[in-house]
Amino acid sequence: MPLVPLATFRTPRKAAAAQVAQSFIVPAPTGGLNYRDPIVAMQPTDAVVLNNMIPKQQGVELRKGWQEFSDAINIGGNPQSAESVFQYRAPNSANNKIFMATAGNIYDITAGGTPVLVVSGTGSNANDWWTTQFSTVADTFLLAVSPGAGYWTYSTATGWLDRTASTTNLPNTVRTVAVWKRRVWFTADDARVYYLNSVDVITNTCTAFPMGAMLRNGGYVSALVNWTLDAGIGIDDYLVAIGSEGDVAVWEGSDPSNASLFALKGCWYVGPVPKHGSYFTQLGGDVMIVSELGLVPMSRLINGSYSVDNQNAGPAIKIQSVFAPFVRRLKNEKFFNVFVVPNSEVLVISLPVDNGYYRQFAMNISTGAWCQFANFPIRSAAAIGGELYFGKSDGTVCRGLYGQRDGVAQDGSGGTFPVGEIQCAYNAFNTPAQLKKFCLARNIFFASAAPSVNTNVNIQYFTQDTSGAPSFNTTNVVLWNSGIWNVAVWVSENNFESWHGVNGLGYYGSLRIKLTGIPGSTFLSSHLLCETGGVM
Repeated sequence: MPLVPLATFRTPRKAAAAQVAQSFIVPAPTGGLNYRDPIVAMQPTDAVVLNNMIPKQQGVELRKGWQEFSDAINIGGNPQSAESVFQYRAPNSANNKIFMATAGNIYDITAGGTPVLVVSGTGSNANDWWTTQFSTVADTFLLAVSPGAGYWTYSTATGWLDRTASTTNLPNTVRTVAVWKRRVWFTADDARVYYLNSVDVITNTCTAFPMGAMLRNGGYVSALVNWTLDAGIGIDDYLVAIGSEGDVAVWEGSDPSNASLFALKGCWYVGPVPKHGSYFTQLGGDVMIVSELGLVPMSRLINGSYSVDNQNAGPAIKIQSVFAPFVRRLKNEKFFNVFVVPNSEVLVISLPVDNGYYRQFAMNISTGAWCQFANFPIRSAAAIGGELYFGKSDGTVCRGLYGQRDGVAQDGSGGTFPVGEIQCAYNAFNTPAQLKKFCLARNIFFASAAPSVNTNVNIQYFTQDTSGAPSFNTTNVVLWNSGIWNVAVWVSENNFESWHGVNGLGYYGSLRIKLTGIPGSTFLSSHLLCETGGVM
């Protein structure tokens, strides 16, 4: 039998392990907060939690900070709360003014630092001042009213003057002031409005006009609004009267003393409105009113697309179910503030302090997406020159949505970087019936310096916060006026990516991120790695 050579020995090849992990993209929640839809049916671009992160078109951006602007007012060693902040815009910008009111006095804080007392003993019993501007052939005036103080004006030429006595028949309980069709109008704590008999004047004899017929739910006339609207027959200015219990009347015409030239266009209902502060603002060609029904746009109210039974047509539709209960609970507290900050492209609704917690809802005016602000201690506020100024309970006035840190002193020292929180919509990642083990997340940011980030994945519809707060290291970050020459690294906007270990076992997952960094840091997306298992 012939010998057969043995075959050459070969090391057996090992079979490669099968890939069990899958990667899914989690987009930035550019659609903003969503309290309207069921948590299981939200769009991937919506958010369950979005604090201090403004939804933009390409991502969600960490808001700017705030810095003290003027000193606190102390009377008898006691700090006085900054109850009102308002401005005067002069024809010559060099004469612009910023004022603050507290303890029955008015202070000039234009230069920041120490407030300058300009009016003492106004008689205001609430320090809740309502202001507007009016230009006549004589001058450009700031018109200001407050219950107890009556009616005051300011101009560069005249300074502050008490006009209550020279405005015949005007009660000193006057609450608000407005200008409509070149005529000054007032409201007080009753069911009437008051108007000056002559146009283009700031003081004259006042005539009371009864509004009781429009107040079908009682109360008093809370405020007047000049609303410019194209009703299909050309652009015209309408007078909107808002009752304290939610009745809204729209008037058209020009002369209230002539029935043929002044007529009621219609009455609607928006729900009871807040008692203190400014609870409405003009945005574009609309008027947004905060009431117990939420945020009500006048344009949709009068065309019938918004009502008590149908609240699904307003700009706050996604937050209405959470926002409206806050209004109902806090409507008698001080102060509501509604304003637009053009420099940050947001409409802000600041609520009264709630058990020590300050809360603001903010809407991107371009996209209509909402978020919340935290650590903004707003007592009173005003948008001045496109920027936010707000008063605090300790009497200081601050610049808001300004700078890189929160709580910065006037000299630029101190403060902390804002902390943003994101929880994206819950997602089944195309396998709602299969368990998933979440392993890793790679977050992608667009920023001038890499933010510090804590990341986790919540499962089964929890909204649990990440453990601890990220510490932002600014050692090698160039901050204007504090970066060290030849040490700090000058960087421009860049993409930053980093992997984070996460854990969680469930059918649905929601990415939860907490970050600290330089304002403007934008979360773009995340790649989430998970292992898909069986049904059980």
